[in-house]
Amino acid sequence: MLEDYSDRRKHKRIRLELDVTTTIEDTGKVFKGTTMNLSADGMSLLLDEFVPIGKKLGLSFQINEGLVFKGIVGKIVRAIDIDDRFLYGLDFLNMPDEGAKSIEEIGDVVFFIKKIKLFAAITDEEALYLKHVGKDIDHPEGQVIFNEGDEGEAFYAVIKGKVRISKKSNIDEANEEVLALIREGEFFGEMALFDEGLRTANAVAHSDCTLFTISAVQFNELIKTNHRLAIKVLLGFIRTLSKRLKSTNQEMVDLLFSEAALKDMK
Repeated sequence: MLEDYSDRRKHKRIRLELDVTTTIEDTGKVFKGTTMNLSADGMSLLLDEFVPIGKKLGLSFQINEGLVFKGIVGKIVRAIDIDDRFLYGLDFLNMPDEGAKSIEEIGDVVFFIKKIKLFAAITDEEALYLKHVGKDIDHPEGQVIFNEGDEGEAFYAVIKGKVRISKKSNIDEANEEVLALIREGEFFGEMALFDEGLRTANAVAHSDCTLFTISAVQFNELIKTNHRLAIKVLLGFIRTLSKRLKSTNQEMVDLLFSEAALKDMK
């Protein structure tokens, strides 16, 4: 069942496949299930067992090594039959405030990463993994991120704000020629992950901004430790670079035709 991404983001529902130990409150019957969606308010739970709507279930699950939930009570509020299995929507009845806050923080991390267009196709679990690979950095307006001629060491993606890419003017070095404004969800400096060359332009915070960055060293480690995610990221780079190349080629063709038309008019 497909779900609109913007709706998930609005309600901070994240898709994590977690094993859940489930106990029917009034019978004590214990069985296993798998989460489909999780939020601070409740979860979607896939089970082989039929349980009537309105029943209360005792739930135990673990998101990571440091975040374990036990004795959480959820009430079934909806149910869907899917190929002899059952997908239940549960509302948490006794989720502690601290636990709800932790789940919301995880949701913020997932949507922080998936805000970047390059990573839109990765899973929520992969987004959590990727967040721990890189780091986010705040830059005030006007701060230099890197200069033309600096060694390329990292890739950057804009989470919030804008970044100005520019080169010094050939006519007046005191002025700059703006090449692009990189906005939320876009990225720059990616060649540093593949080529140890020098930066070919300047990057400056055009406004207060938050950037997510992965160094070449971190990216190489990702390739070694998580092949599936690394391939998805590489494919994302290839698709984006291909689009940029097509756009550049079209601009060159348009320019050539324009010059040819001007010559014919003379």
